[in-house]
Order: sequence, then C-alpha cells, then structure tokens
Amino acid sequence: MWTFLVLVVVLVGAGIFQLTRAVPQQHVQSTMPATVTVAGQAPQLPWPHEGQAAVAVGAVGMVGAVGGSTPVPIASLAKMMTAYQVLADHPLALHANGPSVTVTAADVADYRTRAHNSESVLDVRAGERLTEYQALQALLIPSANNIAALLAKWDAKSTSAFVARMNATAKKLGLTGTHYTDPAGQLATTVSTAADQLVLAQKAMQNPVFAEIVAQPAATFPVAGKLFNFDYFIGHYGFVGIKTGSNAAAGGCWAFAANRTVAGKPAVVYGVVLGQHGKNGELIQPALALGRKLADAVPRVVQQTTVVAAGTHVGTLTAPWRKSVALVTKNAVTMTTVAGQRFATTLKLDTPKSRNVAAGTVVGSVTVGGVTTPVVTAMPAAAPTLSWRLTHL
Repeated sequence: MWTFLVLVVVLVGAGIFQLTRAVPQQHVQSTMPATVTVAGQAPQLPWPHEGQAAVAVGAVGMVGAVGGSTPVPIASLAKMMTAYQVLADHPLALHANGPSVTVTAADVADYRTRAHNSESVLDVRAGERLTEYQALQALLIPSANNIAALLAKWDAKSTSAFVARMNATAKKLGLTGTHYTDPAGQLATTVSTAADQLVLAQKAMQNPVFAEIVAQPAATFPVAGKLFNFDYFIGHYGFVGIKTGSNAAAGGCWAFAANRTVAGKPAVVYGVVLGQHGKNGELIQPALALGRKLADAVPRVVQQTTVVAAGTHVGTLTAPWRKSVALVTKNAVTMTTVAGQRFATTLKLDTPKSRNVAAGTVVGSVTVGGVTTPVVTAMPAAAPTLSWRLTHL
C-alpha cells in the first residue's frame, strides 16, 4: 500500500513539474536570399559601338551601362564637378546672384591664350564683375574654360587647391574611377567613367540652382553678350540638362537629363555617353544623337514589376512540439524596374511571445528596393499540447 501511494505521489509530482516547468523557446529562421533579381533578359538599348554609356531613371536607379569601367578623358563634363564644388563651398539660394567676382588682367591674359588655342571661352575685360550666378552660367552654358580657372582661384585661392577639393568630393561621392587634374577638363589626365559621371549628374541636378542653369538654352553676359548652350537639345524633346564636352582626347561626351513617361508616370531619365565620333569628325553631334536614342528607348524597357510575390516563403517559425510553420510575405513587392536588375533584401523577424500563434500574425517585415511588406505566419502555430508537455523533458 505504501509503495502504491509513493508511486502516486511521484507521478503526480512529475506531472505537476512537467506542466509548470518552462516550455522551450520558439525560433525564427530566415530563408530569404540576400538579393533578388528581376526576371527576364537584360534590356536591349541602342548602345554605342565605341566609348562608354550609362543610363538611369531617377526613381529606379541604374538601367544599364556598356563600355567597361576604365577611366577615360571626359573633357568639359569635368565642369559639372567644378560647378558642384563651387555651389557646395558658396551656396546660392534659387534666384539669387551671390557675390561678385572681379576679372583681373591675369584673367584677361588667360582668356586670350585659351582663345588663341581655340578653346571654348567667355570674352572678358579687366575690371568686369561677374556674379557667382553669371560665372556658373558661363561655366555650364558656353562651357568657358577660362571661367573654370577663374572660379577655381576665387573659390580655393589656387587652381591646385581647388582640384584637390574636386578629388576629395569625388571620393566622398564614391566616384572611384574619377580623377581631376584641372577644373575645365581640357587636360587628358582628367578622367572618369560613364557610371561615375551618371552618379555625379544625378547628384548635381538635386541642387536647384545647378538644375536651373543647365536648363537654360542661352545666357547674356556683360561683355560677351548673349551666348548659346552647346547642348542645343535643351528645351527640345524633353531635355532639361545637363552638360556637353568634347576634345581630341575625349571625343564627344554628353551627360543628359530628359523628362519622359516611365511605367505610366512622369520620370527623369539620366544618361552619360563618352568617347563618340562622327564620320566627318563631329564630336558633340553624335553624342547628342546617341543620348536622344537612349532617352527615348529607356521607357520601353522599364516597367512595373512584381519583384517578390505575396505569399513568398521567407522564413520559418520552429518549435520542438510541432512542425515548422512557414513565414510568408503578406503583400507583393511591386516597383518600377528593368529585367535583370538586382536588389538587396532586408528581412527582420521577431519571435512571437505567445506559444499559440494565429495564422496571419505579423512576425516581421521584408524590404526590397525601399518597398516593405509585412511577414506573417502562413498557418496557425499551435501551443504545446497537454500530452506533449507530460511526455517530453
């Protein structure tokens, strides 16, 4: 009898222990890849047969690039960085003129030397005063090399100090294939890549003063009078900027921004072409023609795409008392993309506090290309049963 009672007490005690002891923890595990790639073939665009080119859509990012990543001369595209640096060091409010720069006798001598060498220049006179805004217009519209030198000395006291600032800014922006040796781009040692210049073009266009100036087809100056933009597409075909460049070392170059309708919505297509040559020795003309073809073609290859479908399995909720429960995306991740585009994914999962989880419970989120969707349980996740708790240590 006593043995039986002892056995009963032991069994009851064991049962109470099993029922009151802590239950093992649940765990969430990721099955989401670090990147996802948009299905389909890479876009077929009218790429050049020489040089380099790269295009992007403001809200989408890089659409494509060709020509490799070897730094090459960029001619007057260097003036994009010159203007960007001046505006960073001497910010201007929209519609403001800013401080004045006085033309010296040395500046006039520099102008005459450059004019004799057939460089693009702005006619200046000693004592002439140009506002910062006018000087930037001269830099970006008639692409005056002498004004690039004048602004460099005004900004940093010397050309070499200014060029050092340009290179420091390029490094800060992540332009790893870019190196400046002069503020005008006249030297063949001032080099970059189409991809780098595309990044800079988009960054520069975020400055409203820069964007306003490069959208102007012409500008008027105190001595030189009215001069026209070398980018004669400005104001036509939806083009709103930004800079042309050409010389023997660089060929024809163009960084452009064009308003287009992309995936049914207004968007800005950005592009850069480098190293173009025409059959009769033209440089800028073939660069402009190619850029227009690219700007017109991009909307045809960019579309609204479901990158991650609703119900995509991205993780599991595991517990020792039941089978694993799938964690899935609640909504689809849809965005404007191009085929072959790759996006990094960010998955955040939180272990539910309750042991009994209903189907559709939010347990985290997944973000792809800036678009986020909740992650939910695909089915109920039951708490441990009485029999499981009594029979498992």
